[in-house]
Amino acid sequence: MHFSLEPRVQCQLDRIEAFLIAITKGINNLSTQTNALDAQIANLTADVSAETSVEQSAITLINGIPGLIATAVTAAQAAGATPAELTALTTLGASISASSAALSAAVTANTPVAPVTPSAGAVGNTLGIKPVVS
Repeated sequence: MHFSLEPRVQCQLDRIEAFLIAITKGINNLSTQTNALDAQIANLTADVSAETSVEQSAITLINGIPGLIATAVTAAQAAGATPAELTALTTLGASISASSAALSAAVTANTPVAPVTPSAGAVGNTLGIKPVVS
């Protein structure tokens, strides 16, 4: 069965169809942009995580140096070194301890909170927009 529409009604339907096609193209474009943005956010998250790991490694290293110096002082004393001979090394250890505590506090204060990771099933477009094929 075939219906014949008045030209005015057919014209309105054609405009509605053209408008829907334009909306569909806009949604597809938005979906593509969202996927690209998701990839950029994932890269940025990885960069922040790597930077945080490097900072934590530096803190661990710096905090460990005073312990190494203390061990060296103890070994030197056991080998017969006097406290006077070890004054410079002991002072250095105390200075590094004070500096590392300040550095650790500064790095910790300026390190962003760990990012929230997407759920296991989330991939790509997290807005739930599905491309519409016209």
